[in-house]
Amino acid sequence: MSSTDAEASPETADQLLARLRLLDRDGRVEIVIDPRHLDHMDSPVASEADGNIWVYGLILLAVAAGGWKGVPVGLAVAALGAAVYFTAGRAYKHRRIVRRVRETGLESLATWRKLWRFRGLVLKARDRPDLADCASPDGNWMGFVRAFN
Repeated sequence: MSSTDAEASPETADQLLARLRLLDRDGRVEIVIDPRHLDHMDSPVASEADGNIWVYGLILLAVAAGGWKGVPVGLAVAALGAAVYFTAGRAYKHRRIVRRVRETGLESLATWRKLWRFRGLVLKARDRPDLADCASPDGNWMGFVRAFN
């Protein structure tokens, strides 16, 4: 095979994912992650444990408060716990999902392909205003990466 044949052969999906990682690291591509769409039991970056630690801890706190100061106090702590979960707990879960997309999703082609089947990922070209955004699951992420030459 000549060097021109090697240059003409299309890049593999693994090579394109490696290029996407580089483009992201260099700041040429922004990967917008909406964790609400990736927080699903079939998602490779979601973890039930992230939410469970908050729920179990807050239930334990409410039961302990109820046993110590009575049922009304326990119910008040439970209501406060629900508010904490739906604010701080969800924010925590979403940060973990974003981190997992960056740490595992971009490192493994199999994981990236699973992620791309969900809504919640958008590739944006920062230095190419002519290039349209590419959104999962219908967008062609490989074609988007190939457009960077």
